[in-house]
Amino acid sequence: MLAVLTILAVAVTDLLRLVQPHLSFRAAQFMQMGWWVVLAVAAAIWVRPEGWAGAVAAVVAAAWYYGSERMDGTEQQQRLPSATFAWSGVGLIAVVAGLAWLDVVVLKTSPPDGLMWIALALFLTQTGNQVTRAVLLLSGRDAQGHGASGAVPNSRLKGGRVIGPLERIFIMVLTVVGAYHVVAALMAAKGIVRFPEISADAKRDPAESTAGTKAEEFLVGSLASWGLAGGAGLLAAMFS
Repeated sequence: MLAVLTILAVAVTDLLRLVQPHLSFRAAQFMQMGWWVVLAVAAAIWVRPEGWAGAVAAVVAAAWYYGSERMDGTEQQQRLPSATFAWSGVGLIAVVAGLAWLDVVVLKTSPPDGLMWIALALFLTQTGNQVTRAVLLLSGRDAQGHGASGAVPNSRLKGGRVIGPLERIFIMVLTVVGAYHVVAALMAAKGIVRFPEISADAKRDPAESTAGTKAEEFLVGSLASWGLAGGAGLLAAMFS
């Protein structure tokens, strides 16, 4: 239950982040804090005997929220080392894995199936995009001049932010039901569809700083995305 509540807390936090540009700074902060308080109180009332799990999930979500703000590359954050914040994506996955281990080995609890699937599906959308961007940053792409100085570069591969979440959810479900051949076909199809765009980029003038980098972006981003989907499928199988 601890891992699933944490996944849900982080996923909703990132989805709420999408509406923040339309709100004042104070309103955005109150909105996020309101969600964390609601989660902690609801878990304390309805989750037994681990009512404290909601508070832990809220703390992790808050840490992720403030730690990953740098991924948006806002001007106020340019003075801070971007790699420090990119590592928050790796840290989040490590924390979730540790909490899942506690659930299975120590607490010996499992969440309701419906809550688990909702949490995982939401996590693989916006949070999945954020973690994938963190991995791209850690691969050193920002050092090559992509994007704003110190900011996580925006992907130049079209549609990644929309296709990525759908792809991750499909792979998670297919992994749980054991349709590994379909997963392999999906991965191959993605490579085929992206090949013309990557091939055209590779033929650009080598003097251009971004020439030939789409292949690297595709490989690193895809592996990170597939890893998240596979991890979600493994977590679902553990609790099912």
